[in-house]
Amino acid sequence: MSRDVLGIGLTGKTLTDLERRILRENTPYAVVLFGRNIGSVAHLRDLVAEVKSLATGKPPLFMIDQEGGRVDRLRNILPGLPSAQAFAEGERPAELSEWFGRVTGMALRYFDIEIDLAPVVDIRGEVAPKGLERRTFGDTPESVIELGGAFIRGLQAAGVAACLKHWPGIGEGSGDPHYGETVIDVPLESLMKRELVPFRELGNLAGAIMIGHGTYPRVEDDPDLPATLSWRLTTDLLRQGVGFNGVAVSDDMEMHAVSDLGSYEEITERALIAGNDVILFCSHIERIPDLQRHLEQRVESDAAVRARLEEAAGRCDTYRAHCEGLRAAASVPGSWDDVVDEAERFVAEFDSTRPEREIIIPDVDRRKGSRSPGKGRTGREEWT
Repeated sequence: MSRDVLGIGLTGKTLTDLERRILRENTPYAVVLFGRNIGSVAHLRDLVAEVKSLATGKPPLFMIDQEGGRVDRLRNILPGLPSAQAFAEGERPAELSEWFGRVTGMALRYFDIEIDLAPVVDIRGEVAPKGLERRTFGDTPESVIELGGAFIRGLQAAGVAACLKHWPGIGEGSGDPHYGETVIDVPLESLMKRELVPFRELGNLAGAIMIGHGTYPRVEDDPDLPATLSWRLTTDLLRQGVGFNGVAVSDDMEMHAVSDLGSYEEITERALIAGNDVILFCSHIERIPDLQRHLEQRVESDAAVRARLEEAAGRCDTYRAHCEGLRAAASVPGSWDDVVDEAERFVAEFDSTRPEREIIIPDVDRRKGSRSPGKGRTGREEWT
């Protein structure tokens, strides 16, 4: 059972022998792709196909952060896709956002990737926190709902599922949770009227919400507890407060905002009990067998853990069925050229109605360093 709630990352563009063994013997619920995994079009298709072929039971679902702009994993094979903020800076924003969702969905469907970890439905504050620059659709609930909802409809029409982020809103955050604590110092009443509105309106349409690592000292009794470890935020507020009944996906548990709070085993169990249904560890696949064994042992010894895991696994199964339904209703693009042609038409129309924009991320914003197994925690995941 524990194997059905963990999500992992891979180290590179091809699988290592260790990764093949883990994927075969300890198949996770999901695999998350990053820029480090994207080579050529052919290589990416082969990578996804090989991972799925190794599973002895249900293959893992593939997830990717494909937002456009700053967070664009496919930029080297499908360049020029805009950031979320650019949609409100010109004409026909909702129409173009839906088209963008459809283009994104076509690309992911071609690679057999089931889930886009997008859109970002955080509401932009006066100053965007580090790491969230130009990733938000607007500075009001209404604008985010309109453009984020349009993106979801386009994405789903192409056969790909969505996942909103970052619950319960980090647009007013004090920093970047990849590196440490980010504080959202607003009362519950303000959250309910502003930050939570897009999640309430779009959550069940998407079927999945990513839980962020922000801290909310005026909502959670423990002011230093990130949302991913907070039952108050991840279960009470998410389920009862806004009526969400889909799958809750943790943000990467190897970010410093949460990884500094305990061992991998400890924070995995705490995240599960808090209400996360899928728990992501995106850098160190070699730790997954130990985490699975830990959960299996806790299931045998603790009825509360067993009940929570059964609930999470049930939601995971429902979301998998949702993904399968979307895929069944949409055809796979006939060729990568078909995807590129549609993307070029979209970008040309988008750019004709917007100010000139920069589409290249400076090297300073790119992650440096090795991601080889056994090298210790990275503390963050790459933006690019």
